[in-house]
Amino acid sequence: MRRVGIAALLALVGFLFVLALRATGAIDRLEAVSLDARFASGLGRSAPSGDIVIAWIDQESMDHMGDVPFPWPREVYGQVLQHLRAAGARAVAFDVLFDQRSNAEDERAFAEALATGPGDALAMKFVSYRDGGRNDDETRLFAARHLPIEPSSLVRARERGFVLPLPEFAAGADRLGFVNIKADADGTFRRYDLLRLSGGEPAQVQPSLALATALANPAFAQTALAEPGSLQMGNGATVPTAQDGSVLLNLRGPAFTFAKVKFVNILESINRVENGEPPLYPPATFRDKFVLIGIHAEGYEDAHPTALDAHFPGVELHATALDNLLCGDPLQAPAWDVPLAAASAALAVATVFVLPGVVWPALALAALLALALGLVAWCWLALIAVPTAAPLVAGGASATGAFLWRLVVEGRQKREMHRAFRSYLAPEVLAEVLRNPAALRLGGETRDVTLFFTDLQGFTSLAEKTEPQQLVAFLNDYFTRMCAPVLAERGIIDKFIGDAIMAIFGAPATTASHGAAAVRAAVQALDVSDRIAAELAARGLPTIATRIGIHRGPAVVGNMGSSSRFDYTAIGDSVNLAARLEGANKAFGTRCLVSETAWADVGETIVGREVGRVAVVGRAAPIGVFEPLAVRATASADVLAFADRWQQAMRAMPGDRVGVANALAACSAMRPDDKLTKRWQERLADPAFDGVFTLDAK
Repeated sequence: MRRVGIAALLALVGFLFVLALRATGAIDRLEAVSLDARFASGLGRSAPSGDIVIAWIDQESMDHMGDVPFPWPREVYGQVLQHLRAAGARAVAFDVLFDQRSNAEDERAFAEALATGPGDALAMKFVSYRDGGRNDDETRLFAARHLPIEPSSLVRARERGFVLPLPEFAAGADRLGFVNIKADADGTFRRYDLLRLSGGEPAQVQPSLALATALANPAFAQTALAEPGSLQMGNGATVPTAQDGSVLLNLRGPAFTFAKVKFVNILESINRVENGEPPLYPPATFRDKFVLIGIHAEGYEDAHPTALDAHFPGVELHATALDNLLCGDPLQAPAWDVPLAAASAALAVATVFVLPGVVWPALALAALLALALGLVAWCWLALIAVPTAAPLVAGGASATGAFLWRLVVEGRQKREMHRAFRSYLAPEVLAEVLRNPAALRLGGETRDVTLFFTDLQGFTSLAEKTEPQQLVAFLNDYFTRMCAPVLAERGIIDKFIGDAIMAIFGAPATTASHGAAAVRAAVQALDVSDRIAAELAARGLPTIATRIGIHRGPAVVGNMGSSSRFDYTAIGDSVNLAARLEGANKAFGTRCLVSETAWADVGETIVGREVGRVAVVGRAAPIGVFEPLAVRATASADVLAFADRWQQAMRAMPGDRVGVANALAACSAMRPDDKLTKRWQERLADPAFDGVFTLDAK
């Protein structure tokens, strides 16, 4: 539980770190970088719909007018408006603020052009240096032109003042739309306000120039805010908006991506039509199109930095917003940054704490990052700009903290545990303990395990003729070499009892056929013991011999002892039986005795012989016992022949006692000093002997 608490704390710290950065605006700046990268990738980018044409008042248009200063006589705009209507334009919008007086006759001509037909929109703008319009009449006029949308559906501050076109222009225009575009905190333009609030109580909802242009066409006149966050267009398209009435623009490309014409060429087309000549732009150029008229000339640049262009004309921002409205495909920017940051922090810490080592968590985190980026790309294609900065920072900070904790704190603890346990735990078992140190607590569980006991015959004589220091060195070398086969077969060294070893197979790490593993370890350990005995004999010291007992069965295994000092061990009848089998070797002259439950695992891998059924001290019921002789793959011909002859004797028992005697005689001829053969021959003389040996000593 302590480890879980540390993990939760690290995740919380990573999450709080993101909240702190968010409060400073750093997360917003990082998110802006992420958005720009997605824009720049071109992933899912759509070309303009083809419903919009921009008429540029460019430098060539300025030069064409010669000595006529800009802004030009308003009659010029009236002529262009009438020409575009005649060509079949669905709506014409002027991204020009006609708020200054000029020639009265020209103004009257433009006002009449605005009033004589549908499908026009004029620019206005909100200002902060005054409240309302230039006078009360203008304020009332503007309030009367608001959209029939419930103002409470927008969550934003109200605008103070505004600048409208001249009154006669405002009165004749079908729609007025604000041209204010607000940049993000880093000065880049990515969002567009479709709606803003103005006026007193109640507030009025006013449209942007892009929305006003759409509304100027009768097909879109019924556009309304169906509910907060959803703008229902008159053509049936539903446009998702933020609660403040803004959208994240779905940019179509860099500057000058939209279809474009020159304002001067429209004027030239008008002149040609009057002279009976074909226009420069045929009517099909504008038929069923929304035409936006904007300025892009020296000294009149209206350019803004965007994710795709450092000098993006303002009228193209309006065109982009209008195209998003017509297609119903602006980007959605859900406010998921906080919950995603929390989830990312938790997932990152969990990954680092659950997986072992450093490489696996790092690979898993890399895979999760790739998956997250894939989901972000998929959402981008679905027009959802999923927040990435907050979850990435939260996940990165939390994962870094988790790695540092594991490397510094847990690493030190595990190094100490490794030093403490490596001498008597198999590497795999030690790895499992290090992965879950919480398992080292008091308590046990019943497990199917194999118990392995050894004892050292001849140790007393060796001790009498050896210096204490040499004896300790001998024991250390003996234990080291004898434990190696046990550890190699995934056993654990439970304890050393004097010159004896107790080992457990099958716990705490569960292994298959742990009985066979214990028998294989025993055969190897006996070979080691023989080599050690030969070394002692070469030095003129008393030799030793190792006896081993093995039994598989249920036992209670776990950490047992006091709350301050305990050992991982096993207790129960199975433990006692394994110890008794080790002692039973003395009665049979054998070196290793294996119970029938453990021997059942061995199969054909080990050559052995059946000892018989043995009733050990403290256990009334006899149990089948076997002696391993050699690993079959390396067994000599003599060993195989002896085992085969012994098996003939056991098969003849109990009905064919003559056959048993003959087979035992053959075994005695092969191994004249074999004590077990002699024991069988002695007992076979008793007609009541049924193959069961009852021992009266441990």
